[in-house]
Amino acid sequence: MTKLGIILASARPNRVGEKISRWVRDAVPTDVDVDLIDLRDVALPAFDEPSSPKSGADKTTAHGHAWGERIGALDAVVILTPQYNGSYPGALKNAIDFLYAEWQGLPTVLVGYGWGSAGEVLPLLEALMTRLDAEVVGSIGLGFREDLSVDGELFVTEEKTAALRELLAAITSQVSARIG
Repeated sequence: MTKLGIILASARPNRVGEKISRWVRDAVPTDVDVDLIDLRDVALPAFDEPSSPKSGADKTTAHGHAWGERIGALDAVVILTPQYNGSYPGALKNAIDFLYAEWQGLPTVLVGYGWGSAGEVLPLLEALMTRLDAEVVGSIGLGFREDLSVDGELFVTEEKTAALRELLAAITSQVSARIG
């Protein structure tokens, strides 16, 4: 069975990401095992490993080791991020920077939300994940007013929901092709 991680990147107390994560989860094929990864709960400290993840050195901290194992156990990932001041949250950047090999070749879908349908954050995050050799399959941006209220009430169009389902099907197909 495919194991899909959904990373909820916002750690803010008043976030709307949890509601969007349910929308993403509802679009996941039923034969996929989902690990909802809430960065607020993961609570990684600022990067504190003695070596760069790119060096290939073993992680020395318990939290670094646990984080690497959790992401390493995934077959694919959806990164759900708000757009804060035109970029992604610091907690997401830090979580990404803790790892290197775990991202390589990992089929990835990006879901952003914010003003302007996350049009600034999605290209930045795609560039970052591509730099780490993740297989970015595509992205979807949700906009305040068009797709959701600032309080998180969702009214996403069926077209966007169908596009998300297509992206999720594409990453599960990639996983099946690699395994099979």
